[in-house]
Amino acid sequence: MTIFILKYIKIFTTKTLKFTNLAHLSVGVALLGFLLFFSSEISAQSTFAPLNEDYSNLIERYEIMSGSLSNLHTTIKPVRRKDLIKLTINLENDSTLKLSKVDHFNLEYLQNDSWEWLEQEKSSQNNSKKPLLTHLLKKKSDFYYVQNKDIDLHTSPVFQFGFANDNQTNQTPFINTRGVEVRATLNQKLGFYSMFTENQIIYPEYVRQYARQFKANPYEGFTKIPKADSSKYLADFFSARAYITFQALKSVQIQFGHDKNFIGSGIRSMILSDFSAPYLHLKITTNIGRFQYVNLFAQMLNKQVALAVDNTEQIPPKYFSFHHLSVNVNKNLNLGIFETIVFGKRQSGFDINYLNPVILLRFVEGNLGSVDNSLAGATFKYNFKNHYSIYGQFVLDEFNVKYFKKDGWWGTKYASQIGGRYIDALGIKNLDFQAEYNLARPYIYSHYSSYSNFVNYNLPLAHPLGANFKELILIARYQPLKRLFVNFTSMRSIQGKDADIRNWGGDILRNYNFARPSDYGNVIGQGQKANTRFYNLGATYMLAHNLFVDLKFQSRNVHILAETNDKKNTIFSVGLRWNASQKPLLF
Repeated sequence: MTIFILKYIKIFTTKTLKFTNLAHLSVGVALLGFLLFFSSEISAQSTFAPLNEDYSNLIERYEIMSGSLSNLHTTIKPVRRKDLIKLTINLENDSTLKLSKVDHFNLEYLQNDSWEWLEQEKSSQNNSKKPLLTHLLKKKSDFYYVQNKDIDLHTSPVFQFGFANDNQTNQTPFINTRGVEVRATLNQKLGFYSMFTENQIIYPEYVRQYARQFKANPYEGFTKIPKADSSKYLADFFSARAYITFQALKSVQIQFGHDKNFIGSGIRSMILSDFSAPYLHLKITTNIGRFQYVNLFAQMLNKQVALAVDNTEQIPPKYFSFHHLSVNVNKNLNLGIFETIVFGKRQSGFDINYLNPVILLRFVEGNLGSVDNSLAGATFKYNFKNHYSIYGQFVLDEFNVKYFKKDGWWGTKYASQIGGRYIDALGIKNLDFQAEYNLARPYIYSHYSSYSNFVNYNLPLAHPLGANFKELILIARYQPLKRLFVNFTSMRSIQGKDADIRNWGGDILRNYNFARPSDYGNVIGQGQKANTRFYNLGATYMLAHNLFVDLKFQSRNVHILAETNDKKNTIFSVGLRWNASQKPLLF
């Protein structure tokens, strides 16, 4: 087996400079990982906790409450279930913390959701009082499980049904999702996860307009987008995510498969969010002491390329390579730096030069004489006094000293974020406040080629608004009872949209060299200015583990200066979901 792997690697390093797609790259790295896997003693393997807003808020809340940054490095999400359980146990064992009954309930919920990482005595808290047909629902969190020395398997159904009333359409928005979720560990060495669902959704009118404009539905991959003149709108699609994980070395974990990632501690990410479709990726995470280093190599899809009308061509791939170094400077402060390159060509594959996991990608790009799209920047988070957190991001797309001081040069492209959390606010247990301000200069994330813009499947890889905007988000979350969650969200944004054929820098799918009105004098909000006010009031009740009832009211008002009438959406919705998360359609 060793000879075979070395021969495979030699072929790809001596006979070609580029992989035709990321699958070849992944096979090579995965085989190398398996060589290490079989030749060394490996620790137990962990899959990842769910990547959704509710889960992330709980993780951030309890990291703040702990008073010390853990080795979770929560700037990179999702986090490992194994590490999350360690955080909850440490909180319960800390006698200096005054945990409320609701906090104990939440910690027990997180533990039940990953009970395989608890000691046997403590995992019994997840036992059901009345299993179904002896073997089903023996655990509160699993419909069915198997646990022995060879396999640890957990499987549960995924279900979501809800309907709404939207004043902007005669159709009744609804969601109907059915599927299954499976996670497992084989021989305590190889982990895998899979979730697939069948979905029928009628979105609110403003989401339909977004989908028709960009020919893609938020958070999803392939869906059929009805034409604008269609009398009915129904998104009918199949969704799937799956990956494997294994520990190549004691400090090095490898993940390979189709899924998403989120970089940051806030509501939005200006670096990499979960707003676009799932993508094939290889992620290598190295944890050494206070340091975490992440390499992410991904293959995405370029839907902007015109294909043959007879469906004889597949959607061409595009790629990105991403490095992020995170360090816990002390128990309160985390700093991170990152770099990424987005690249690809229709007739070429993954450039092997971008596989170097430790070199500066911008240097590689310049050394190749490349004109690929590079971004770099930094992140920070400061938690203090067990109640407060300040976080932020800065993304630099282009910097030229010669033009930087000139008024509004179009190439001055950057984005930033500043936010804060206040938990148990005003002395009220389980009342949390969060505020976040985001901005992005015109033309950031866009490029001269659709292969190198910061877009996957026609959806932004970072912020949903793309570029040329300012945004303020305020959120209050309150959990008055163990199973009752109440939240209020207020969002205000100002964005400059394109007018006629002119490119004012808000639509990151467009070529920034095409129809740009001016090289100088560019400011955030230029173009057709759209002021958006969004309010959301929601209540959720947990009937049983991961079985929720949702009730929600939304108000969205868009005022475009050039138009006399505002676009007002008023939406009431109710829903039931089991092992499914809510998608925050906040844009």
